[in-house]
Amino acid sequence: MSNISNLFPIPVGQYFYNDGITEKEKKFLNSLKEKPNEGNTTSEKRYLLKDKKLSDLNSWINTCLENYFDEVYKPKHEVEPYITQSWCNYTKKGQWHHKHRHPNSFISGVFYVQAEEEKDKIFFYHPKVYHQLRITPPRDWNCWNSESWWYSVKTNYMVLFPSDLEHMVAPVETETTRISLSFNTFLKGYIGDDDSLTGLHT
Repeated sequence: MSNISNLFPIPVGQYFYNDGITEKEKKFLNSLKEKPNEGNTTSEKRYLLKDKKLSDLNSWINTCLENYFDEVYKPKHEVEPYITQSWCNYTKKGQWHHKHRHPNSFISGVFYVQAEEEKDKIFFYHPKVYHQLRITPPRDWNCWNSESWWYSVKTNYMVLFPSDLEHMVAPVETETTRISLSFNTFLKGYIGDDDSLTGLHT
């Protein structure tokens, strides 16, 4: 008998908004002024989830965020994540979103306002890849031998992940503009522990 465990895995939360984004909310997000980004465009507004027009969506996202944080970190003291900046990305056919991380954030998230499940994906990259000997190509890809991994995405779907996890979007193949609402977070409360000299009260 044998067993291979996933030691120290990277937590990627996946959630689906059953209520669904409304046409009114989608129209609002479609009407925002855009500015150039590397490979696509992004909204000029940088604190979208503070807008009252998105209060229901904001409430749902915060519930998911609190669930993810508690399940992954299980804090001993009173500490919670809160959303800092939030913005939209617009990616048309042939456009992409460059490989990047999110500095000055603890957990990041992407909610898909408009996406096509058969074609749209988000790619993540292993944070500690170094191969003294590169045993490739494998017969099959798995979570141990892969340097990157992708998830299919669709409208009303959201992913949460550590902000230092590198990610990107490949060139969009469909005629439909892919619209995603991204956000960063930070922590407030009692972080660490005074006795171990890691106490941080924010």
